[in-house]
Amino acid sequence: MSVDETEEALREVAVRGFGSHGALEFVLPDAQPLTPSSVLSAYFDEFGSLACVAIDARSGPQVSLEGMRLVGRVPSELEDEFADYLEAGGHDVIYSQHWDPSSDVLGIVVRAQRVDDVVLSRPVFVCSAWAARCGDVSEGLVPPAEWQRR
Repeated sequence: MSVDETEEALREVAVRGFGSHGALEFVLPDAQPLTPSSVLSAYFDEFGSLACVAIDARSGPQVSLEGMRLVGRVPSELEDEFADYLEAGGHDVIYSQHWDPSSDVLGIVVRAQRVDDVVLSRPVFVCSAWAARCGDVSEGLVPPAEWQRR
């Protein structure tokens, strides 16, 4: 998807905001509470195609994988469920240098994000071209700015 196509797809739930950290951010005006982090971060490849999406741990929107909620969960609980899901499919969980679980097969990194005084899950999804080593902070294609977000 291009930037315009992404904006159109999110038209019902988000408003295009200013980009920061190398991302195009979409503000979620219905998020409660509305905070500066109430954004969905979209990263585009060198051709202008959507390549990576990070979902805010506090504001969502909620995303699930076969009934497993991925957004705003206690990371250790989600990590166990995520690992069980991968192992049941014959795949291994891979850990980043920040100890975030990921899957090259699914193109998902389950990051941890500080939300006030707690830490909750912030999933990062990448396209198939970026999936290899998506959990590798130094060699994967997830933008460095995403690893710096807390």
